[in-house]
Amino acid sequence: MDAEEHYLILRTHFEGVPEQEMIEVTMEQVTELLDCSRRNAQLVLNKLTESGYLTWIPGRGRGNVSRMSFNVSVSDLLAAKAKQLVENEQLNEAWRLIDSSGTQRIKDDFTDWLERQLGILRTDGEEREVLRFPFYRPVPHLDPAWVQRRTESHWVRQIFDTLLIFDPEEKRILPGLAHHWEWDDSSSRWRFYLRKGVRFHHGQEMTAQDVRFTFERMSGRTSSEWIFSLIKAIETPGRYCIDFYFAQPNAVFPAFLCTDRCSIVPEDLGGPDKAECFSALPIGTGPFRMIKNNESLLVLEANGHYFEGRPHLDRIEMWVWPDYEGQPGSHRTSRDMQLLYSGASRESTSEPSLRQLENGSTYLTFNLNKAGIQQNILFRQAMDLGLDRERMIKELGGLRQCASEGFVLSGAQQDYAGSSDLDEAKKRIQGSEYGGQPLNLYTYEWLENEKTAVWISRRCKEMGVQLNVVKLPIEHLADPQVLAQADLVMAGEVLGEQADLTLLELYQSRFSFLRNHLSPELTAYVDDKLTVCMREPSPDERMKQLLDIQEKLKSSSNVIFLYHSLQRAQHHPMLEGIALNAWGKIDYKHIWVKLAT
Repeated sequence: MDAEEHYLILRTHFEGVPEQEMIEVTMEQVTELLDCSRRNAQLVLNKLTESGYLTWIPGRGRGNVSRMSFNVSVSDLLAAKAKQLVENEQLNEAWRLIDSSGTQRIKDDFTDWLERQLGILRTDGEEREVLRFPFYRPVPHLDPAWVQRRTESHWVRQIFDTLLIFDPEEKRILPGLAHHWEWDDSSSRWRFYLRKGVRFHHGQEMTAQDVRFTFERMSGRTSSEWIFSLIKAIETPGRYCIDFYFAQPNAVFPAFLCTDRCSIVPEDLGGPDKAECFSALPIGTGPFRMIKNNESLLVLEANGHYFEGRPHLDRIEMWVWPDYEGQPGSHRTSRDMQLLYSGASRESTSEPSLRQLENGSTYLTFNLNKAGIQQNILFRQAMDLGLDRERMIKELGGLRQCASEGFVLSGAQQDYAGSSDLDEAKKRIQGSEYGGQPLNLYTYEWLENEKTAVWISRRCKEMGVQLNVVKLPIEHLADPQVLAQADLVMAGEVLGEQADLTLLELYQSRFSFLRNHLSPELTAYVDDKLTVCMREPSPDERMKQLLDIQEKLKSSSNVIFLYHSLQRAQHHPMLEGIALNAWGKIDYKHIWVKLAT
């Protein structure tokens, strides 16, 4: 226990005593309050006196009354301690301390101070530029083979590289770590020639052995396991050359190599001392290298030897701010916040704001592999009719922007309102012979998800349907055994830069929320369509097949589409090179700081 904690014990016990007022106290009282021996209590009092926290005048002789005064208020003590923790990069501990204070004023003052620590920092002399911004949770799982959330995918892009790169502007595939590639007439053998001299962040040169290791390790629990299972063999005819062999034609492979899942990792994962913590502190070849990643802070520094050129920013710090969606900007006056994502952006502020409608959708699935009322199509149709998307969006607000009729966003869909008829929904529920039994709606832990799930549960009650909401960590929800227990799942899917590949994985992966709830008949239909996709080199032609799947799922009411979300990022005018990617995030390697004129 440190001096501040001892002081708080004493100050809290005598909370009615003003600062600087002398009171009488015995050593027996002090030892009892501090729960220690007389000798240790004397040491604590000496330390508190030396620190200036209190004044202590000992009584002469054993048993005589001593005198004491408190010199520091609880609020000042907590604020100073919390600031010290932040300066020591212990944000998590600082939040716990402030939350335990119990007063809103202390929390507000700390929030105001913390906001002033964020933004662009320029160090004197060296002219190093550091970008600090808040995020509402830590990101400890950054092994590209197993990332499951958009934020993790985005960080993977900052740390790693892929063999090939998809250019979203030109809609074409470009060289990445591989400078050239070729294939046979059947698209069942693909050869890639690697750049020479590319080094991982720990100094080791990237070779074909690293590429081979990257793909062979993904035969385990990964959402893209299905495509790796199609690889018949991998050969390395040279240090900078690698061949992939497929049992069947695979025209999708080059496009798939552009995804974050295929980021190249070192064969030794950084060595024995780093392999165990590789997920939290990964090692790649990308524009930034990981320095720190814990419950309080994520820190990246520029890779000065990056093969595509050093980033302009020197350092990026993501500060974990548990409730930042409702905090930063709410107390600001004149100071600008340099970077804020999503709901934390304030429309009323003067900073530039980027916004785009998300390509993807929040959706509901019915488990057609489990016995229950969800097997009845009248019941599923009733749920579709009864969920008023417009009302949901209006009542919940936030980033919920417009009703969706599918995953793929088009101009026409932005004006889609959907249809809702509560009376007709009740009739169909009655016709389904629903007996009032409760159903379990599973979703993953995230505040906005949970709000939507609770709204759906309330609306179902209006329809006469009892729905229990079960929230789980996303890693648990992706377990097929867990998905098998759910009657329904509510989730969201954001389509990446190559929308067809995101949908391919969604429909194919054995960890997919959607695939696990398809009936055997629908699974067979989907797999036939996916076989056609895998042979098709054209993304547009693949998307036609995938849209057919979407329409089939809608007509069977196996999937109910809810809404498209808005992606938004607010930034300071001094930040240049800012653009939103498909995940609603900003690629930090393109950011640079424009000096004021």
